Amino acid sequence: MTNLYLIMTKRMQTWSFVALVVLLIGCEGAAEKLKEEMLPTAGGEIGEMILVIDSAQWKGAIGDELKEAFREPMIGLPQDEPLFSVNKVNPRKLNNLLKTATNMVFVMTLDSKTDQSKTVRRYFTNQSLNKIQQDTSLWMTIRNDEFAKGQVALYLFAKDEATLVRKLDENKGRLRAFFESVEQKRIKKKLYASRATEVEKAIAESQGVSIQVPFGWDLAKNLPNFSWIRFLEVDREMDIFIHQQPYTSQSVFNDLPGLRDEITGQFLRDSEKPELYIMRQEIVPVFQEAVNFQGNYAKKARGLWKISDNSGGGPFISYTIVDEASQKLYYIEGYVYAPAGRKKNFVREVDAILSTFKTGN
Repeated sequence: MTNLYLIMTKRMQTWSFVALVVLLIGCEGAAEKLKEEMLPTAGGEIGEMILVIDSAQWKGAIGDELKEAFREPMIGLPQDEPLFSVNKVNPRKLNNLLKTATNMVFVMTLDSKTDQSKTVRRYFTNQSLNKIQQDTSLWMTIRNDEFAKGQVALYLFAKDEATLVRKLDENKGRLRAFFESVEQKRIKKKLYASRATEVEKAIAESQGVSIQVPFGWDLAKNLPNFSWIRFLEVDREMDIFIHQQPYTSQSVFNDLPGLRDEITGQFLRDSEKPELYIMRQEIVPVFQEAVNFQGNYAKKARGLWKISDNSGGGPFISYTIVDEASQKLYYIEGYVYAPAGRKKNFVREVDAILSTFKTGN
């Protein structure tokens, strides 16, 4: 009887311990879930950024690198518009409202002893600070949903200012590309809350390609080798067209502006006044760069367009894509008409739509 009692007692103790562990794990998971649910939703316009940095460093070499990285004008616009709207914030004045920004950047070096720098260091653990001191290869980290849901927080750091200046100088393009990618994901989430599936289907049937079309866009023209969709509002117009032709030689990339002129001169003419058509503003050079477009070689281009009678114009962005499997050349472009205001975020919208394009293969 005594042995049976001892066995039962030990079993009860074991099961109690297991139940306690399960309870603690469950509570920890519930706590994390509750914490996530209680986070506010990040807010702000596309391209806005809160930069938390010591004021002296902002006025020095680190600030110069950051300004060059994020305030550089977007290529291909008729007027200068910085890639990102950077709002510099004194670390000691960072309040809960500012912490809900969609994009946040914290900057810190261990050799700065000011009160503002000490405030930024509080966002790092002692273990992290020790690693930064010992390993000069560490200079950035990214945290999602840090203070708000949908937020991206980038931390830039080094053991001294000279090291961070060097890292920023070497990686400006990488930093720009990172935040451009973040913004494109946000734009897509907003654009594709609802889609114009009938327009997508029509383009797929006529050209054998696919592109995701947001609700509100209409099909203006649809031919076996050319499709044109439009979004019209009082203050702006956004257009996208897709053209395909046989790919015969890489020499086509020697004159992409000329290729564009041929396409727009043939297909983008006013139906009531055929003498009016979309053309390039030749006074402004077209910026081009080679890119990988979903596994295919492509050239990305930015420039300015106008109506042939100079009654309107604006920026365009395009991709010329080679599909080697089908030996076809695709030219896809988005252009914007918004005479009354800024245009960079409209260009980002058409670029986000273009990024969904897929060839038949």
